[in-house]
Amino acid sequence: MNLCIDVGNTTVGVGFFKEEQLHKRLSFTVDTKKTSDEYISVIERTLKDLSLDAKQIDRIIFSSVVPSVNDELISAVKTIFNKEPLLIAPGVKTGLPVHVDNPSEVGNDLIAVMVGAKEKYGYPCLITDLGTATKVLLIDKSGAFVSCMIMPGLALSVSALTNRAALLHEISVKAPKTVMAKNTVDAINAGVTYGHADMIDGIINRYEEELGYPCKHILTGGSAIYLKDILRNEFIYDETLCLEGLNRILIRNEDK
Repeated sequence: MNLCIDVGNTTVGVGFFKEEQLHKRLSFTVDTKKTSDEYISVIERTLKDLSLDAKQIDRIIFSSVVPSVNDELISAVKTIFNKEPLLIAPGVKTGLPVHVDNPSEVGNDLIAVMVGAKEKYGYPCLITDLGTATKVLLIDKSGAFVSCMIMPGLALSVSALTNRAALLHEISVKAPKTVMAKNTVDAINAGVTYGHADMIDGIINRYEEELGYPCKHILTGGSAIYLKDILRNEFIYDETLCLEGLNRILIRNEDK
């Protein structure tokens, strides 16, 4: 069984795969103050809750965009599973040509998302990944990653608005049934969700206008659940794309 770990800015995603099939998954909140021993406790409890044995894990891949978490979490993983995790770095085979100005700046999580999308759905494709930040990623008709746009995510947008406006308070993000808001909570939610959705639709349209050909549209990330039903373009919604991409990278780099 393969273990795939993705450390994002907000959550840690964990997936257990039997070959290419996702068997079980979970997520927990990122905590930069946790020690290795605390992570060991979390992981051991998780294995017990999922009725899994550490000995069932054959290979591990680890991706992170939060460097302050890495040492403690990787140490915990090594202690429990007695295995060295594969880290996405130069020399690791991904099957994804990266044709941008500074390939080293591309986050491991984005590489995983794009590998998952390319191998599962084909190309050309435009992938919208809604996390702490909202990213639109382009894999062109040659199968290469050639462009990315980055915007503040839904939660960041709400937080920035309510923290800077004295008379507005924090809300739980939810798309109202109508844009015709009649109270403050609905007004914020409608503005953030429908505004974000229309921004994404507009960016997708602009990309395809410049490319001169249509692409598959793929939607993923923790905040995608709030927008998947209000986007005007047709999207494939896939909430496990990053973990599936990590697993495919792990399989590609197996010792033959």
